[in-house]
Amino acid sequence: MDETQSHLKFFGLREQPFAPTADPAYFYATQEHKECLFRLWNSIDGRHGIAVILGNYGTGKTTLLRKLLTGMAENPERYCTAVIGSPIPSWTTFALLSGIVTQFGLQSHEHSFAAYMETLNQYLLANRHRICTLIIDDAQNLNKRGQLELLRLAQNLETQQHKLLNLVLFAQLEWIQVLKAAPNFEQRVNMTYTLGPIPFEEMRRFIEFRLQQAGAQPGAGPEFDEAAMRAIFAYSEGSPRLIVTLCRNAMLEAAQLQTRRINHEIILHTIEKTTLAHPEKRARVAAAVQDALRSTGAFPAPREEEPKSVKPGRGAFTRDERAAQLLLRGVRERPDEEREAP
Repeated sequence: MDETQSHLKFFGLREQPFAPTADPAYFYATQEHKECLFRLWNSIDGRHGIAVILGNYGTGKTTLLRKLLTGMAENPERYCTAVIGSPIPSWTTFALLSGIVTQFGLQSHEHSFAAYMETLNQYLLANRHRICTLIIDDAQNLNKRGQLELLRLAQNLETQQHKLLNLVLFAQLEWIQVLKAAPNFEQRVNMTYTLGPIPFEEMRRFIEFRLQQAGAQPGAGPEFDEAAMRAIFAYSEGSPRLIVTLCRNAMLEAAQLQTRRINHEIILHTIEKTTLAHPEKRARVAAAVQDALRSTGAFPAPREEEPKSVKPGRGAFTRDERAAQLLLRGVRERPDEEREAP
């Protein structure tokens, strides 16, 4: 049995609940994701044209995309879909058009822009009884005016009732500036939705859902205590991708220690050993842990170390930084035998 299967077996799990892939089976619909999906399906089924989904790295855009595709695949008679996974920034407009035609499974009799557009238009007309949708992930890579003009032209074909091609574009927030610089395209966007970080209670349910999906049984699977949850939230700031990464690495640490209870010490050690140094973020994490422990009486209230009238200078520590030093020092000073794998 390899190392991965060994530590999953220790927790009684069938598979990795915090894999770094966008598996639709592990899609947890937060209130925001539910609203976004509802609006997306409304736009797609209504054949309203262009929908844009914006969000920072790790907010669940690709997972939403996969969920959308899963729903479409269940009804191929109704939906025909093409996906551009991640357009290359250096693509020419013709390269983008070629990619679209290829993803719809089409071939042109002539290698020219006009012939490719004609091939795509004929396909859309022949399939006007179906809902044809082009989905583009990482659309922020489309930063040339000609690329957006192509998408506008491709989406321009319509009947008196509806558009013949939907566009669903997932992009990072930086793409907003590109859209604003192309008003002829921006004004045709039917729906825009911006995904934000998930709140703390949603994060808790998100973690619990993934564990249940992987087969965790009550009292037998990993158990993240309150202080650990607070540390994860403070570090991730509600980003699903960072939550998943931290939970995956913390589970490995807990398995090495032969404990199913994942506490704040395990999370702090995981952050220290598996993430890039980020003093402000680590200080925020330590302060969140300190507050969680203090609420249970497990951490004494801090004593004032300097008069209130004295402002922290270059050599002084803020409250969060002092908390970080204290808590992280406690993790570093754990006996070596605790750190050894069984």
